[in-house]
Amino acid sequence: MPDLKIQEAQLLFKKIHSNPKSYDLQINEGGITGKDDKISFRLYRTGERVAFEVTIDELTFTNTTGEWNNALIMLGNTIKKIEKEQENLKIEQAIDKLRKYLSEEN
Repeated sequence: MPDLKIQEAQLLFKKIHSNPKSYDLQINEGGITGKDDKISFRLYRTGERVAFEVTIDELTFTNTTGEWNNALIMLGNTIKKIEKEQENLKIEQAIDKLRKYLSEEN
């Protein structure tokens, strides 16, 4: 795998972190994955380090500098926040449906 330069990796992470809802983010035992219509990426632990792997045009680039531990935590927290927002929205929609149901006449 070719190396992903740290400057490019940092810019890409900032882009992902600033608009996380557009990357179909997933947390799994392998780390965090995400993709849009042009790229896919993965942040994952490899021993003591965290690697940032980006795939574009069927080529995968990797950066394993030491700074991805915090990125993994930040993105994980962002995903949890998005999941909570989605759960709250579902709850609100269900309450609205219940209120509408209760207001209907028999």
